[in-house]
Amino acid sequence: TFDGGKTWTPTLPDGFIPGITQFTNDPAVPGTGTYDFAGDPAVAFSPDGSTAYFTCFGYVGKNVALWLSRSTDGGRTWTAGGPDHPLTLVSAFQGEGKARGSNGQFPDHESITVANDGTIYVPWAHFTGFSAHSPIFIAVSHDGGNSFDLPVKVSSGSVRNDQDARVVVDPATGYAYLTFDNSVQGGKGTAMFVSVSTDHGATWSKSLRFATFQNPVCLYPPYCFNISGAPFRAPGSYPVPAFDPTTGRLYVAYTDIVDGKAQILLTYAHVSDITQWSTPVIVAPASGDRINVELSVEPGSGRLDLMTNDRSYSGNTLFDVSYITSADGGGTWSTTRVTKTSWDPSAFGVPCSSCASGVRPFIGDYDGIISLPGSAAMTWRSPRLLAPGSSMFRSASTGACSARSAAAAATPCPACQAGPTSSTSAT
Repeated sequence: TFDGGKTWTPTLPDGFIPGITQFTNDPAVPGTGTYDFAGDPAVAFSPDGSTAYFTCFGYVGKNVALWLSRSTDGGRTWTAGGPDHPLTLVSAFQGEGKARGSNGQFPDHESITVANDGTIYVPWAHFTGFSAHSPIFIAVSHDGGNSFDLPVKVSSGSVRNDQDARVVVDPATGYAYLTFDNSVQGGKGTAMFVSVSTDHGATWSKSLRFATFQNPVCLYPPYCFNISGAPFRAPGSYPVPAFDPTTGRLYVAYTDIVDGKAQILLTYAHVSDITQWSTPVIVAPASGDRINVELSVEPGSGRLDLMTNDRSYSGNTLFDVSYITSADGGGTWSTTRVTKTSWDPSAFGVPCSSCASGVRPFIGDYDGIISLPGSAAMTWRSPRLLAPGSSMFRSASTGACSARSAAAAATPCPACQAGPTSSTSAT
């Protein structure tokens, strides 16, 4: 998109990122990659906006690799792939997931952050066999994504079952702050940790525990589903960091079940003493479950912007998207319903041959929000164009893949009241 999300280039016929899979959307045209499928896409821009970076995993058999592709024309074209124009290898995992310096079953949930000085940070969780050990690794590039240093293990010792690593950077100092959740030798997601790098990712401090979940949301049936209603797979509790350069605060938002409802909580520390965190407080208490929170800070004003899947508009049964914002550092909040129509997350998902309905309910693992001067933009998955019982994640060559985007201005929010401003579909 080149007009702030009002219109988008079509997914087909040229929507595939080259250099990853063996195929394209056209059966007659082979892909320039070697992998059967790819996953966990993430995108970030260079400080001057001239380069877009795309990273994801490629999978073939038991071999997995994490790659970086680049676009210098706003996403119209990407690194071509193949021997003449290869993507940049971030890290490779071979033979039961063996990576450089660690043995593991598979890597998962990478993210990407680009600092103002151009340093590219790509962290991920590295699961070790079928055990509960999944340390956080991070790879860093100092040359615009041409190469990456050897991955560094951030978490160690008793901090073992880790996931959901993200990085934010203080533009004044260049210090990088990495947050993640951890099981503390138990079930996933019982505590949250932060680690700091003062040398552009070469080394990281000992992980500091800054908050603990009371009752973390776990939506992974049949293993767990601890909110009401028909089960579906969706994001659980995880920390989302954002940095406010106007105050020097590192904010973290997360969901936790409080008095029987999943609520958003917010805590922060000043970078002058990262060991001192505020008492977590509920953000704009709601009558229904709020899950899958995403957080962003507008760097010029320090305005806090959050988005969440919200069941408050339907008697705690159906999903909507809410935009929640604060102009005074979290002292007060304004909430706006973004979606016009509620939907049932248990009625949509991924194809499942062993399921009676043919679909396993699953809405994905994360959404996205970015703060702009006077507004915010967000993305999420929605079945608005699909019939109940349909898959939200079909192959683009054979079925439908729907995406929605809404521009949500600070209160008042006419764009939110009008519903999504654009919609694209693979069909």
